[in-house]
Amino acid sequence: MIQIRGFSFFSIKAIPSALLTAIVCLSVTAGLCWLSLQVSRENVQRRLQESVFQHHASLQNELEHEVSRLESFASLYHISPNFDRYTFHSFAKIENQPWLVAKLFSKRVSPKDMPLFEAFVRTDTSVDVRGYPGFHILDKVAGEDALVALYLEPRQKLQSAHGLNLEKGFPEGSRRLRDSGLASSFVLSNVPPLLPGNNIVISMPVYETGLPVRTEAQRRIAFSGVFTTVISIDKLLPSLFAGSNLQLQKIQVLGSDLGAKPVTITLAGQKAATPAPTAANGLLHAGSIFGTQVSSFELPLTVPGQKWTVRYDMLSSDGLAETDAIWFILFIGSLFTAFATGFVYVTVRTGKIAHRLAKDMTKALHHSEDSLLETQRLAKMGSFQLTPDHRISAQTGNILELFGLPVTRKTDYFTQILAHMEAEDAIIFSDIVAAAFETSLHTHLIVQISAPGPAWLNLIIDSSGTETGFTLRVIAMDVTEKYLSEQKIKQLAYQDALTGLANRASLRIATEQALSGSRAQKSKLALLFLDLDRFKFINDSVGHDVGDQVLIEIAQRLRSAVKTRDFIARLGGDEFVILVDELDSDKDIRAIADRILSLVCAPMKLGQHTYYLTTSIGVAIADSGEPDADVLMKQADIAMYHSKEKGKNKYTIFSTDIAEALEKQTSLERELRVAMTDGTLVPYFQPQFRVSSHRLCGVETLLRWKHAKRGMVAAKDFIKVAEESGLIIQIGNQILIDVCKTIAKWNLPDDFVVGVNVSSLQFFQTGFVDFVIKTIEDAGIDPHRLEIEVTETMIMQDTDVAKTCLEQLNAYGVGISIDDFGTGYASLTYLRDFPVQRIKIDQRFVKGHTNNSKDQAIVKAISTLGHDFGMQVIAEGVETDEQLTSLGIIGCDMYQGWLRSTALPASAIEELLPQFEDETALAP
Repeated sequence: MIQIRGFSFFSIKAIPSALLTAIVCLSVTAGLCWLSLQVSRENVQRRLQESVFQHHASLQNELEHEVSRLESFASLYHISPNFDRYTFHSFAKIENQPWLVAKLFSKRVSPKDMPLFEAFVRTDTSVDVRGYPGFHILDKVAGEDALVALYLEPRQKLQSAHGLNLEKGFPEGSRRLRDSGLASSFVLSNVPPLLPGNNIVISMPVYETGLPVRTEAQRRIAFSGVFTTVISIDKLLPSLFAGSNLQLQKIQVLGSDLGAKPVTITLAGQKAATPAPTAANGLLHAGSIFGTQVSSFELPLTVPGQKWTVRYDMLSSDGLAETDAIWFILFIGSLFTAFATGFVYVTVRTGKIAHRLAKDMTKALHHSEDSLLETQRLAKMGSFQLTPDHRISAQTGNILELFGLPVTRKTDYFTQILAHMEAEDAIIFSDIVAAAFETSLHTHLIVQISAPGPAWLNLIIDSSGTETGFTLRVIAMDVTEKYLSEQKIKQLAYQDALTGLANRASLRIATEQALSGSRAQKSKLALLFLDLDRFKFINDSVGHDVGDQVLIEIAQRLRSAVKTRDFIARLGGDEFVILVDELDSDKDIRAIADRILSLVCAPMKLGQHTYYLTTSIGVAIADSGEPDADVLMKQADIAMYHSKEKGKNKYTIFSTDIAEALEKQTSLERELRVAMTDGTLVPYFQPQFRVSSHRLCGVETLLRWKHAKRGMVAAKDFIKVAEESGLIIQIGNQILIDVCKTIAKWNLPDDFVVGVNVSSLQFFQTGFVDFVIKTIEDAGIDPHRLEIEVTETMIMQDTDVAKTCLEQLNAYGVGISIDDFGTGYASLTYLRDFPVQRIKIDQRFVKGHTNNSKDQAIVKAISTLGHDFGMQVIAEGVETDEQLTSLGIIGCDMYQGWLRSTALPASAIEELLPQFEDETALAP
């Protein structure tokens, strides 16, 4: 600066004013820099928060998926007639997920049932033909029930826990689980070698079907067992964050142990030397302002019976990558400070110099104001003042653009701003403004701007610095991005991340609301439960990525199958639920189900491949709000499994007939299991005679059940349940053992043969041939005495395996016969390639062959064919002398039927044997 003559340029009196000016200007500059820094920080923090919430939602979804699998197990246990070790291991195979540690089913056993229970398990060959001969219940407590670890997956890893009494190890937890009737979760840490590390254990009790469970006392009586899933939290959390770019420092899970005591699990992430975090507005911050910071999030984790907390600590950038606005403000503020300080100093020192510099300083001031306005524009901020008569003045920043007003037109009236708000927001804002004019007020409000596009503004209304009846200031800030992010986070809690459909939590709310509406309107609604058929095959064969694409495509097809107002949810895995309300008749729901079946089974082209799927649907209907949501879901689940049992790609509407049939089948299976242990399943023997001499030459073994109430029950009345439940394997094996022991007691002629029918499940079980040979050797009988009867349909299931087994049996000396020849897939290949000694003509042909030329032709053809192949021919079901005479003419070798004798117990056959030499014994 140029020194003015006659005056000393330096003056001690001018320094305080200049210094105060510099302080004020620098304070304003610093405040604007800090505001810009905070905006940048919020952007970084918001992106970090979205990423953490998404990963946390994945964690919640994984746990909910496992809970869903447990619920499916419980439903299957209650409705399935064949839930045994084989069924458990078929459904409980551990997927290719390293964090899924174990699945098990623990069975309640009373003290009086323990010996029978241990004996039953030792002979259980449904999974391992060797059974479990060394099985016994570990850690028994005298006089108390045991909760026995019965079915475990993976079997090899958990073999040492087989038979463990969990009641002793976890008495309080198991009783609490039994009495509550609800699923429960707890943390189990460091149980080597079976369950090392930190694990989440989710357990669900099940009760005997048909027993009431309303009260605690009833639940104690009906308690049957517990399904349990063990998840390694040490592996689950790292796998969820493995693909992210988050700098994870540590994760803490604040849960509870089996005794409901708080437990904290800490998983270390990346190491970083940073100060300890401190709390601020629900987040934790630490570190340098111009470096990195530690951000922590505490989010709720819902598990069955508990609400835990997960705390995520991670390093994040401080947001200084977006510093252009800060440096611009700092530069302009410094420049303005210099000019303002000089101006004040010179003005105080001399008016003459101030006058010379007035134009330049005014110009600089205007430039600084423009720069400040530019800063507000970059920060998407603006402000205006409002008078009591609702006139707008002192507009700053891009206030007009924020409200969607044209910048080329002057805006003076408050009503023009209100017109661009959503109607409800405009009313609230007007009320706040009116109150602000009446009293000192400082508040804020988030409003939606409707034009030119959806946007959200945070309006700060401040009348605290004005006199009543004067003016108030309104500051507006664009928070659209932040608002939408928050809404997205809320949406994730009630939406399936993969398909965009509603999730389980949202389904529960929608079902309750729909039932409430049905109750009020006295209308009907339907709940459709869908489970894709063979979806697991797609996942296993082509991978989960293709499986996810299939689920997305299925979700789109389901949307097109129903009305827009109908509710669709994905429960997890390949399960979907559709809610349809305001039904006029059952015809409507049948039309919807047919449309869904058609859409799902349509070819699905993904990439270069085409896939074909079907679905099984269960439908439950509520009338006037009844039954409740839980019962409605269970009914649909039962109906869905009924569709699968009927061949899949079908729908079933739940009815009392289905429930009654299921209960009858379950009761029959339960009685059959008891019969296996109490010796009421016994072999009977149908005598076989030579046509030429009427001599007794063999017997066919038939199964009978000495039922306490129904008397003697034939096999046809219960064999289907035995096959569906898998009990047929144990029953067939035991009958074979009993028959061999009976043969050892009889004094038999040389050509006397005892035939035994075997089921396909029994025949194709691993080690069947070895079992037959061992049974013969244990009984000490000649293998030529025994004949295994198979059917053509059974052989067709796997001809290579069947041929190998039959050849091995025949090589050992066991005879082979084909039962009901001609009723299945009759192939000459079987007669040519298989080691068959005898074929049996089905009684349907024998019964009509005397008066039906076609039946007679069939009997002749089978007899001639058998003889040409060097085989003996037996006719079944001979009831009249005419039939027997005709069979003799045709050339049949042997016959059996009611004409000569019904099926007899072993003692009656033993009485007939001495008559064997008498060719006229039992002659007609």
